Amino acid sequence: MKYSGLYYIPNPSTNLENSLATVKSLIQSIEDTFQTASRQTPWTLSYRAFRDTLPPNYTPPTDEKGSPKPYPHTYQHLLHHSSYGATRTYICIQSPPSAAGEHAKGTVTAIPAQQQDSYASLIRHQQAALWSPRHVLSVQGGAAYTTGGMFDIQVGELRASREGPQAQSGVVQSPGVIVCISTLVGSAEEASSTSNSQKPGQNGTAANGNGDDEGYAEGPDFDYAQAVIRECWKKIKEGVDLGRSEVREVMMAAREEVHGGLREQEAAVRAWCEVLKLRG
Repeated sequence: MKYSGLYYIPNPSTNLENSLATVKSLIQSIEDTFQTASRQTPWTLSYRAFRDTLPPNYTPPTDEKGSPKPYPHTYQHLLHHSSYGATRTYICIQSPPSAAGEHAKGTVTAIPAQQQDSYASLIRHQQAALWSPRHVLSVQGGAAYTTGGMFDIQVGELRASREGPQAQSGVVQSPGVIVCISTLVGSAEEASSTSNSQKPGQNGTAANGNGDDEGYAEGPDFDYAQAVIRECWKKIKEGVDLGRSEVREVMMAAREEVHGGLREQEAAVRAWCEVLKLRG
């Protein structure tokens, strides 16, 4: 299977030129670090985030100091990523983690990509009492490299856009840069069988990680995959000025979650949704 780690580099100024400069520096670093790296087909991404609204007459509980506790929000993500199917948009309903330090889990399903705008409009207008829009992001023509079979690397600047009455604003802002580093874990046969597994929602079962996926039975070495991805990222960022921003790392599902039935593509979608949620 292909295992991925994601790195989000915030751009506090939100100036597009700053993000473009960071992407240019990272690309140069990739080409300098990996002499065998070859450029691949550019990739694209579109993403929308919605957050559930507070229940009517909600009174937040307080902590031991009497301060109100933050409300545990649920998120709805719409993700279209060219690497995971040009004709498919994924919907991920992400509930809050049940304990501190846990990753939020969520149900993943898919709709035809041409329906994503109408679906988003339905949520925005017909379900406004339940969901509030958060942000809309895209990557246009992101850079992609393969390094002789060891890593696949994607780099791109995130572009924020608006929907509704303010959609025509001429200033393009960029909240940051995204980097995805993928590597194969397990045998080639395992990777092939995983990638050819059932698509989300087939066989009458929602793609929520409760299905049976024998491709994970042997338990690929995810600790090793994470280690080599982090080492790759360390090499790429060396000598690149990332400012004072705190880079956020998001890895695909942990070992126990994968053994619970998460399929490779669904795990990747969850990781992308988690990192693109940004903050708040």
